[in-house]
Amino acid sequence: MEPRVLVTGGSGFLGGHIVRQLLHDVTTTVAIVSRNPKVPVDVSDKTRISLFPTNLASQDKIEEVFQKFKPHAVIHTASPSYMDTKRVLMKTNVNGTNALLKVAKACIHTKAFVFTSSDEAIMPTQEPTSEENAHRYDEKNAPNAYALSKALAERLVIAAYSEDLYTSVIRIPGIYGEYDNNFVPQLVSSMRKKEHKMQVGNNTKLFEFVYVNKAAEAHILAMKALLDPSTRDQVGGEDFFISDGKPQGLFDFCRRFYAATDNPVRPEEVTSIPLYVMQTMASTLEWLYWVFTLGMVQPDLRRISMDHLDTGCCWSLDKSRRILGYDPVQDQDEVIKRTMEWAMETL
Repeated sequence: MEPRVLVTGGSGFLGGHIVRQLLHDVTTTVAIVSRNPKVPVDVSDKTRISLFPTNLASQDKIEEVFQKFKPHAVIHTASPSYMDTKRVLMKTNVNGTNALLKVAKACIHTKAFVFTSSDEAIMPTQEPTSEENAHRYDEKNAPNAYALSKALAERLVIAAYSEDLYTSVIRIPGIYGEYDNNFVPQLVSSMRKKEHKMQVGNNTKLFEFVYVNKAAEAHILAMKALLDPSTRDQVGGEDFFISDGKPQGLFDFCRRFYAATDNPVRPEEVTSIPLYVMQTMASTLEWLYWVFTLGMVQPDLRRISMDHLDTGCCWSLDKSRRILGYDPVQDQDEVIKRTMEWAMETL
């Protein structure tokens, strides 16, 4: 079989890395589906990529893509920003995922569906937690629209598992690496503005992180397992934690990036701002922006970002290692160094 893989969000950060890795197999062809698709930079063979500008919430448009491309597998990474409105998040993450699942299940060629979820979909943990013991949010306890949208989408994907469509969920935390358009650029900007010695809160919560190449690899491992009759029953209908397996304080993690560019921050140099101060400031700014722009413009400082600092996650990777054969990065410092070499040359 010459695999045909449809990747939603394939022009984005994670999606682009998935596309690059898929093309390492010279028999694979890829369809990138998003609102404004483009070929990711540094791909090995552009001729094996098809671009489909599509609104994921439109089932008719999705059906047209499936009829033309006839994918064997779908890797669904597309998602709005966590700071988008509830309407946008629900439309894309929930309605869009539901439409994609329906079309995939109806397509006789499509057998595998891998969904990219987030640490935000489950309740925070500070002790190594397995997938079986994790608590997924619902309509009653979700702290924000993004968390709810991802949790509801997870439910849809798991529930869609059948002999017609084998599905699984890859749940990832904060992601970093080459071609990052969010986290790493913020770190570079903070260094250039001389703000990298600041810290919000006491930095005691543990967070997981994942190198983008490993996150991409995990999606492909799941896809291949779902396509293989000998392994699909172990992976189908399951969710998997994927990370570097090195939980740590968020600001400790950030300082490792600064140190990789010869800008180390010593403990005595840190200026700490209480979390509640920043939460209050963010809430006030959001209220003022709402009053004066009627919600048409949002401030850079958001309450959801400040609240995230008081959550954290700590995961066991036993299941993903055992079933998917996932192997996290061995030398996190090396991939951080590689990431920052790219960032300082590019950003």
